[in-house]
Amino acid sequence: MLETVGDVAQRFRLRVPTGPTGLDRPIRWTHISELPDPTPWLRGGELLLTLGLQIDRQAPREAFTAYTGRLVEAGVAALGFGVGVRHTSVPEALVTGAAEHGLAVLEIPAGVPFQDITYQLNGDLLRTGAAESRLIAEGVSSMTKVARSAGTEGIVATLAARIDSWAVLMDRHGKTHAAVGAARVHLDDARAAALGQRSRIRHPGLTVYGVGDPVRPRAHLVVAPRPDRISVTRELAQHAALLLDLALNPLSGGDTWGLARADAVDALMSGDQGLVQRVSARWNLLAGNVAVALLRSRSRAVPLDENVLEWCAELDLPPLVSSESSLVTVILPEDELGRWSARVCEAVEREGVPARCGVGTAQPPSASLLSRRQAEQALEVAVADARPVVEFAELPTQRLILQHLDPAARTALTSPLRPLLENDSTRILLRSLRVFLSENNNWEAASSQLGIHRHTLRQRMGRVEELTGLSVGVTEDRVIAWLALQALQADPTP
Repeated sequence: MLETVGDVAQRFRLRVPTGPTGLDRPIRWTHISELPDPTPWLRGGELLLTLGLQIDRQAPREAFTAYTGRLVEAGVAALGFGVGVRHTSVPEALVTGAAEHGLAVLEIPAGVPFQDITYQLNGDLLRTGAAESRLIAEGVSSMTKVARSAGTEGIVATLAARIDSWAVLMDRHGKTHAAVGAARVHLDDARAAALGQRSRIRHPGLTVYGVGDPVRPRAHLVVAPRPDRISVTRELAQHAALLLDLALNPLSGGDTWGLARADAVDALMSGDQGLVQRVSARWNLLAGNVAVALLRSRSRAVPLDENVLEWCAELDLPPLVSSESSLVTVILPEDELGRWSARVCEAVEREGVPARCGVGTAQPPSASLLSRRQAEQALEVAVADARPVVEFAELPTQRLILQHLDPAARTALTSPLRPLLENDSTRILLRSLRVFLSENNNWEAASSQLGIHRHTLRQRMGRVEELTGLSVGVTEDRVIAWLALQALQADPTP
C-alpha cells in the first residue's frame, strides 16, 4: 500500500505548516528540483523536494500562488521544502499559496538529508509496486474465475472486494445491472457520472470505465477508488470492463457470429421442413410458434442491430437477429411478443431510439416467411403513422386491401361520394356520414358525438342521400359508402 503524505511527515518527524490539508494523498515517487517550473519533468503523485534556491522570499504573493498552482495542476502529491540553506523557514507566502490549492508543504530541517528521504521512500515504493502487481494479478484471476459462474454480478462484487470500495454497473441509459457495497447509497451519483452529468455528482473521485465499444459503450462501470489504491483500482477496473463486455454479450465478437445468426434466420424462412426442424432444435424453438419482427431505423447513425441484440439479451430471448441494408429481422417466440413490443416502445419513447417495428402473427417455424410478409405490411403502417410498434393482427383488413389497390380501382371505390365532395366544401356532410356509419346507424350516439341535435343529423343524412343517390337505410348502400370513405382516407385526393 502506498504511503501518504501524512505517513512521510510522521516517519521523518517533519513539521507541516499547511496543517492537515492534503495529508491523505498517496506518494508514488520522489523528485528533487530547483527549477522555477519543474512540471515538465513530473508525472504526478511525486513528493517534490526543493531548497528553494530559485525562490525569492520578497517576491509578490501572486508568484508563490502561481508556483504552487502549477505543482497542483501537474498532480504533485506534496512539496518538501528544505530549510537552513537558502531559507531559515518556509516562506509564509508559499504556505498561503499552497494552502489555497490544497497542497501540503513539509518543512525539512537541515539535519534530514534529501538522500535519506529519497532512498528510504523510493525503496519502499518499489516494494509496494511489486506488491501492487501481485494484488492486480490475483484480482484479475479471481474475477476471471467468478465470471464463469456468477456473470456480471460476480465480476462487480469481486472487483469491489479487491479495491475495498464500491462499484456499479449500468447500461448506457443509466439502468443498474449490478451494485455492490455502498453503491446502493450512491446510485444517483454513479448514474450522473456514467451519463456525463458532472454537475450533479456529490461523491468526489468517481471513475467511469466503458464496457464494449469505447465510442459507444454498451454499459458503464463506475467505481469509487480509495486514495491509497488508485493504481490498483485502475488496473483491476480496466480488466473488469473487458470481462463484463464478454459476460454481457459472450458471442458478439466478429463477423462469424453475425453470419451464423443471419444464416439461421434465412434457414427458418426457407420453407424446407427438414432444415427448419434442425435449426429450430438448435435454437430451442421447438416448443411453439414464432413470429417475425421487422425494424427500421430513422437514422443511419444508429446501429439498430446492436440495440436489438441488447434487447434480446435483456429479455433472455434467442438472438435470432439478421441485419440487411436498413432492415433488422428478429424471430421471436410467440409467448414473448408482449414483452418484446413493450421493450421496443420503451426504447423509442423513453430512450430516444429512432426505430419503427412491425410484427407478424405467430406461425409454426416452417411458416416464418408468411409472418415476415405480414411484418412488412405492419412496418409500413408503423412508419406511415409514426408508431413505435404495429402488430399485423391489429390492422383492419380493409385497410390492407385498400393499400394494395391500384389508383384506378381506388378511384372507382370513391366515385359514389364524388358529388358529395364537389358540393361539400366544409366536409361537414362527409364527417357526419363517417360518424353515423361508425356508430352503426345509431342516431342518438352519432348526434351526441357530433355535438348536434339528432334532427340536424337527419337533415344532413337526407342531404347526403340527395347528392349521392345512396340510402343510409339500405345495408348495401351503407357498405358502398363505408368502403368509399376508407378509400378516401387511404388516398384523400382521388
